[in-house]
Amino acid sequence: MNRFTRFVLISLFSSAVMATASAQYQLPNPGFEGEWNPVSQNGKSGYEPTGWHSFLSMKTGGTFYNSAIALKLEPSNDVRPGSTGTQSAKIWANAVKVLFFSVVANGNLTTGQIYGGSTSATDASGNYNFSDPTNTGYNQTFTGKPDSIVQWVKYVPINSGNKARVSAIIHENSRYQDPEATTYTNVVAKAQMNYPATSDKGWQRLSVPFTYESGEKVPAYILISYSTSETPGGGDENDAVYIDDIEMIYNSRLKTIAFNGSDFKLTDGDYDYDLSSGGTYYPETVAATVDGISAGYKIEKTSGNVMTVTVTGGDISANPANKHVYTFTFAQREYKVSVASDNSTMGSAYIGEAGTTSTTVKEGSPVTVTAVANAHYEFAEWVDGSDACVSTQAVYTIPSVTGNMTLTAKFRPVMHTVSATCDTEAGSVSVGDGGSASQQVQDGNSITVTAVAKEGYIFEEWRNSDGEKVSGNASYTVDNVTSDLSFTAIFAELVESDLSFELDGTQRADLEEGSFSNTASATDSEGEITYSITASSSDGIATVDAATGTVTLLGAGTVTVTATQEAWGRYLETVAEYELEIVSAPSGVEESSAAADVNVYGVSGGIMITGVTCNTSVKVYSLSSIMVENTEIAADTRITVPCKGIYLVDVTAGSGRKVFRVAVK
Repeated sequence: MNRFTRFVLISLFSSAVMATASAQYQLPNPGFEGEWNPVSQNGKSGYEPTGWHSFLSMKTGGTFYNSAIALKLEPSNDVRPGSTGTQSAKIWANAVKVLFFSVVANGNLTTGQIYGGSTSATDASGNYNFSDPTNTGYNQTFTGKPDSIVQWVKYVPINSGNKARVSAIIHENSRYQDPEATTYTNVVAKAQMNYPATSDKGWQRLSVPFTYESGEKVPAYILISYSTSETPGGGDENDAVYIDDIEMIYNSRLKTIAFNGSDFKLTDGDYDYDLSSGGTYYPETVAATVDGISAGYKIEKTSGNVMTVTVTGGDISANPANKHVYTFTFAQREYKVSVASDNSTMGSAYIGEAGTTSTTVKEGSPVTVTAVANAHYEFAEWVDGSDACVSTQAVYTIPSVTGNMTLTAKFRPVMHTVSATCDTEAGSVSVGDGGSASQQVQDGNSITVTAVAKEGYIFEEWRNSDGEKVSGNASYTVDNVTSDLSFTAIFAELVESDLSFELDGTQRADLEEGSFSNTASATDSEGEITYSITASSSDGIATVDAATGTVTLLGAGTVTVTATQEAWGRYLETVAEYELEIVSAPSGVEESSAAADVNVYGVSGGIMITGVTCNTSVKVYSLSSIMVENTEIAADTRITVPCKGIYLVDVTAGSGRKVFRVAVK
């Protein structure tokens, strides 16, 4: 296979299929190595290569012109020098009889279709090759803008003075014919050449440049025609042309270049230029031209003193290798780079090594600047002389120094957010002095969080974000803040304590005992407890020790003893009380005539009182002076006692009184 092997697979598709391609920069079957398709007309048959046509597929103006249909195309194994392919296309001229005379019909190979409709070979309106977008199978799509068309041809004329012809016309999306019978405005470019045979009638490489028409025209199709003669009907019968390896050339080289308005001389084949020794610095302006009609170029500054110019051919999208890179090395300038800190208390800056604040570097060289923040501060940004930010990285490498420059490292305090929360129904919280529940604090500083309980509640403790207790003080100062912190104030609702006396309910005490002890206490509250009674000592009944609760008995009667516990913690002031009855037990048996008729005696489980004629007061005591009954009776009555034993029964009737000693069994 030859250099056009990449097109062989494409050539297997018909021209109609190729019309759908989005971009076409080369012919699909340029070396005629693809399939040759059978074709026949007017009793003649032969083969035509895919994408190409000759007389067997021509279109005629009527049967009168069918004599022009002939086999004048065939594959040949005569290939151009150096080819790895196996065949070329051969066309030849023959004689056609018209009426009473014969004329030479040139050999013809085209990407379009041949039309024959005139007996005059030079009649452009009747004999031509044409390309029509609607002529399915007989047109060749093409979207490139090549600089030239190159082909290998072998011209074998009968007369050495004869010339053959090649014509390539790129046109827009409308019909075109060659030769033209009228003026066509859809032509994009033309490449045409009449050429003689070599001295040995051998192979020759023809490069034919395209000449582009003026105006912005869009390529859509190409009509290529190879003929055995430069003129229709010219040449001799059996003149032959072999055609092989057709290629569109897209130039991609630098033609001229100027630096700062001065032209620089380029050398053919040289792509690297060193201008450093002459003291030429990197230019501010560059102007260039290229040798390709559709070529483009890109200028890049690869370092402080190196420029590359990359020229790409118009077919670069299909042929990435079609480019040439030129390198220009200029003398290097030197620039001063300096750094500074905007606040030495917060941090410092240096270049390269610590302590270095300025250096001289070559243009295009990199340089690294470093900012170091002091404790409790952080680096913010590097700014240039116009206070514009160039980096937020403390260690920043300037990739390419292009001028004198000073960078300033800006620092700022490290700040943390301290916030506080609580149940707002129970109280309120604040951070610092502003009264808000959140505040920014500089790293290392301290701040106070304050909790204020609402009426009916009390502050208990501060907890951190992990739920741990950190303080029991409503005003809590956090020292050395080094991170964001969050605290929660815990409040408790105020309640009474469970204050109660050791002996609950009404108590009795014998006056003869002199004192009575009954203390009060609470489970959780530690508030101080004091005691008082409702009757004062001037009443002659009792007094109480305010600290111990011990009651001193002064006389018979009933008093209320009150214990008061002061407010403490979550507990309100709490009061508890009990009633103390002070009695005086009889010391012996006394008799009175008023109660002379009353009889008292013991019965099983109780005491029987008879002879009662009026309202009578009865008090029953045990021998230990414990009153077990105190009642009023107006008739004979049985009194139940708790246990067996000796009881003293004090009976008072009117103004008379009598004490009985009774045994209960």
